[in-house]
Amino acid sequence: MVSDNVIAILLGILANSLYNIGLVFKKKGACTLPDIEKQSVWQNIKNFARCKVWVFGYLLTIIQWFPLMYAINIGALSVVAPTMGIGFIVLILFSWLYLKEPISLVEIFGIFIVIGAVISINVVQPTETGNLTIFDMNQFFREPNAIAFLIVFAIIVGILIAVTWGRKYRQAGGLLAMASGLCYAIATIFAKGAIGSFRSGLLRDALRSWEFYIYLLLMCIGYTVAFSAQQMAFQKGKAIVVSPTLDIMNLLTQITAGILIFNEWVSIWGTMLPWQKAVKTLTIGLIVVGVAMLSIFTADYDEITGGEKMKETKDEEEETQETAEFSEPDELGEEEKKKFSLKEKIANKKIDDTKSTIVGHHK
Repeated sequence: MVSDNVIAILLGILANSLYNIGLVFKKKGACTLPDIEKQSVWQNIKNFARCKVWVFGYLLTIIQWFPLMYAINIGALSVVAPTMGIGFIVLILFSWLYLKEPISLVEIFGIFIVIGAVISINVVQPTETGNLTIFDMNQFFREPNAIAFLIVFAIIVGILIAVTWGRKYRQAGGLLAMASGLCYAIATIFAKGAIGSFRSGLLRDALRSWEFYIYLLLMCIGYTVAFSAQQMAFQKGKAIVVSPTLDIMNLLTQITAGILIFNEWVSIWGTMLPWQKAVKTLTIGLIVVGVAMLSIFTADYDEITGGEKMKETKDEEEETQETAEFSEPDELGEEEKKKFSLKEKIANKKIDDTKSTIVGHHK
């Protein structure tokens, strides 16, 4: 019989593959839009809704949410989170097969690191979460370590957003990427709290618990803040910095939360041999390194396919438009041309009169 973790891993791979492919399209679309901070909420909604490339990417990232939620429902968070690296591998293969993008030796090395680490972390004493109820989830979130963990990271997110709001210094994109990655992880943690208790015979208890709705609310707030910070990060910083930073913070926070909040390693850690503990710990570092390497590929691809070029094009269009405002239109009607010519003659006449007056005064 296939274990829940195996199914969760497969669903996690599917979800992260859809997400990464969708993210490329979202980034391409976001780079063509005006700055979020300079537009009203309604104007931002209209701008994004009219961008077909962004909408397509957004739909992919929405669809990926369903297999991801089912994955964290039946599997451990510290097991599902590393599948983020497999999602990058699928993106690289997608780009190689359909977009004819070459694969570098660094990316091949990163692929082997991620695959080996994901296999190791699940072969060496695999973690099984079992059937968790809403009451189990409530107990997890009431523990002092869980409360401290969430409060500290929420404060960090608030500080990162506050110091970058309305500013355009070089590090703003990276700081917002950190905030976005942390928010995505925190939202996933609360999603685990709410949806992790959706098991056969346990759904009724979850729906009757007021804590369940708090988890859902905090999940929605987390994803909303993460989404907004992500878009601003792509507009303020380079993708080569934003993508790896966001993904690493998201990955590390989810794995840490699985261990510290949901106690996913408690049942296996005491029975593990020293070499197994070393391998289990080392694989986390390897997964982070592999994700960083493959995430950089995503950033490079975005810039090559037009991320930065689109920004330059948009700036050139704005400059052209400003220049056009001070030049004579080519397609004016006869009446407008006469008015324009008359205004120009009057202006020239005033300039000549002023020059004559100054010359006469000097004489």
